[in-house]
Amino acid sequence: MKFARVFFLPALVVLLAIAGYMLGKRMHAARQGLRPAGTTASAPKPGEDFDGASAPDRTPAGVLARLFEKLRTGGLAPGELDWLRRQLLAADPSEALAAITAFLATGQDARTGEKFEIQKGGELGGAPTMRVMLLDLFGRICRDNGSNAADVFARSLLDRKTSADEWAVALRNIAWSTPGDRSYLAGKMRDMLNYQPWRQQPGAGFLEAFDIVVFTRDVTFVTDLGAMVQGEDEALKRAAAVALDRFSDMAPLDVMNYLNGHPAELAAAPFIRADYYSKADLSQGAQRVAVEAYLGRPDVSAAEKDKLLSVFASPGSFVGDALVTLPPPEEGSPQRIAGLQKAVDDWLKVNRFPSLTGPLATLRGRLAE
Repeated sequence: MKFARVFFLPALVVLLAIAGYMLGKRMHAARQGLRPAGTTASAPKPGEDFDGASAPDRTPAGVLARLFEKLRTGGLAPGELDWLRRQLLAADPSEALAAITAFLATGQDARTGEKFEIQKGGELGGAPTMRVMLLDLFGRICRDNGSNAADVFARSLLDRKTSADEWAVALRNIAWSTPGDRSYLAGKMRDMLNYQPWRQQPGAGFLEAFDIVVFTRDVTFVTDLGAMVQGEDEALKRAAAVALDRFSDMAPLDVMNYLNGHPAELAAAPFIRADYYSKADLSQGAQRVAVEAYLGRPDVSAAEKDKLLSVFASPGSFVGDALVTLPPPEEGSPQRIAGLQKAVDDWLKVNRFPSLTGPLATLRGRLAE
């Protein structure tokens, strides 16, 4: 018992000291208009700002200006950027768009501490700068209200090299507003991919913009992407491989016809090339013809053809949130499986590909399971 008492008294003194210190910190934070780190942001009361201070100007322009100043001076509290996003999205659209346009026109910017991050639907879950965040909100507000203001601004922004992150969001805004203008988007994507300062140090926005290539369905990008897949930069290799894979999911016939017409493309990466043919739906006559042309090509090795047949029943796909395009369905349709079964049976019945009899028989067995 004596030991317990000796231990308890100092511990109590320490606990009281810590409690007093934390209370003092909170009182100091309250006097300075700040919340202690880790506290949850609450909605401001009418006439108040995020931190509880009096807010003389509650318009979108006023809120944006105040939070930008706090961000610029390093005084932004945790959760305050998300609060700004909610304020602008909930405001009168015309006022919010006017405030965003006016701010972007100034050319001012500040880093947010966030990473460039895509979430469901192509919206940004994080933006590294104030301008990138506002470009994202610009596009979201216009998309929801049928305005073309974000499209118009994006086209003017793309006349100069601002940043890869800004270009990525600007391209997305145009794709949302005028999805049929794929030739314009393809041209700007070529400008982006060929701009060496961005390509030599590819950041998140630059890499995420590869989804615009997929969206354009411009099959001539296969050459550029194929070269990157075989390059040395690991980030570019992965982004290009994902784009090619998504491209072959969305437009398999276009990709297969291009590869058949340009036999040197991806010849140095044969197993990767085989994966892109595995997305074919053989219930579609033109796609079956393209696969048959590939299996009959003398320049394609037996090992590469075996790779195709080994994954045909369950081709893999890259699944994740993207700027514009939607992920492919996780499972193949019954129609596709039926088309594959019929094609394999037909090929074996007439001995269409004698050197592939073994792999074809194995594939037929897997399909029958």
